[in-house]
Amino acid sequence: MTIVVQAAIYLRISQDRTGLRAGVQRQEADCLALAARLGVEDAPVFVDNDISAFDGRDRPGYQALINAVRRGVTHIVVWHVDRLYRRPRELEDLLDLVEQYPVRIEAVRGGGFDLNTTEGRLMARQLVAIAAYESGHKSDRVKRANRRLAQQGRWHGPARYGYGPGGVLIPEQAAVIRQMADRFLAGESLRSIAMWLNHSKIPPLGTKNGTSGLWYPYTVRSVLASARISGQRAYSPDTHTDPAGGREILGPGEWDPIITPGETARIREILADPGRRRTQPARPSLLGGIARCGKCGAGLTIAGHSRTTGRTLRLRYTCQRDPSRPQRGGLSIDATHLEDYVTGRVLHRLAHPRASSDTASPSALLAQVTMINERIHQLDQDRRARLIATSEYRAGLGAAEEALAETSRQLVATGGAIALHAAPIGDPVALQSWWQALDTTDRRAVITTLISTLRISPGKPGRSFDPSRIRITYRR
Repeated sequence: MTIVVQAAIYLRISQDRTGLRAGVQRQEADCLALAARLGVEDAPVFVDNDISAFDGRDRPGYQALINAVRRGVTHIVVWHVDRLYRRPRELEDLLDLVEQYPVRIEAVRGGGFDLNTTEGRLMARQLVAIAAYESGHKSDRVKRANRRLAQQGRWHGPARYGYGPGGVLIPEQAAVIRQMADRFLAGESLRSIAMWLNHSKIPPLGTKNGTSGLWYPYTVRSVLASARISGQRAYSPDTHTDPAGGREILGPGEWDPIITPGETARIREILADPGRRRTQPARPSLLGGIARCGKCGAGLTIAGHSRTTGRTLRLRYTCQRDPSRPQRGGLSIDATHLEDYVTGRVLHRLAHPRASSDTASPSALLAQVTMINERIHQLDQDRRARLIATSEYRAGLGAAEEALAETSRQLVATGGAIALHAAPIGDPVALQSWWQALDTTDRRAVITTLISTLRISPGKPGRSFDPSRIRITYRR
């Protein structure tokens, strides 16, 4: 009687640092050759790449293999039996299955054995005990080494959002993280921040796990809760997914921070609070914390103010009194007038940027954007007047648009205002519409990109709004 062999190949590698699947590909070539010697062609292949069999994580390929055994597979072909299982519990589950579905394991390294025989089961149990010991011993060594590196502040793992390999700062991504943190600390929800990122067409670092190039609340939380973005080293060896409050921080890292350790602590405190609000709260004020008191230097906060009962409440930016600091308090200015004045100065700066000796400064980059836009406008005029050929127009336009994109990228990386990437620099009319379309947080980012200090001097009682009280220092 001819015995029909129905074989399936199982491949697994615990760690794939490159993502190129080179390890499983090498296993597959050897396993296919063994299956061919058994007389099996086109054997189904089940793969678990970059998944350990020791730490208990789900192995989709392994589960699919077990289902194939239930459907009649008689031989499992592996490179080595430790690719199939490394924990005694997994082997016992497989032995329970063998009582109903006879199966033989064939290994490229180590030979084969029949799980339906007493000798085969004994050999399998001995091998899995050795594998479990080796895995546990290796895990302990790796954990000790990783903790030591973490305590030394060494960078660990591949590139992360905001940083390249080895912890090299990526300015344009750092600018995005800076605004994400500002928005979250100002009260925005993770969901609203993800919506802003997707609306702004800011891509995440990669598209693994089915993200399809989109941000989700959990990816925003993962970035904001990480100690990495504040230049700190975290380590949690037994944690496969990031906890809400982030992994344990061991100390400072060797790379440049994007936000401060204090901001990371505040972010984690908010994320770990089970009672925190999940809906989006009110937007922050336009100049709260940006405008500062001309007497004590404290950031101004917005508050309602009315001298007469029953009158309409008017908002004012005020220096809050602090009993521990007698010099604070007593200064205020009308919120609407101040915001209108600062907005006018910012839009004027964008419409008429000034040259700067520092070619990497926001002012110089703004001026460069204006020059490129004027060049594009001149190309359009020359084409309509038939002063240049279509090929010349296309070549000139392509070069100008490429230069514009690069300059805009540098501007965003330097100042941190993502919205400036689409700003119609040099066009006063278009700037008005562009500004109206921005939300408050984007407007704040633009203001802090252009203005280094905004100080409000004390005013005289009873006087109307006085622009001379406002001292603006622009970034050069």
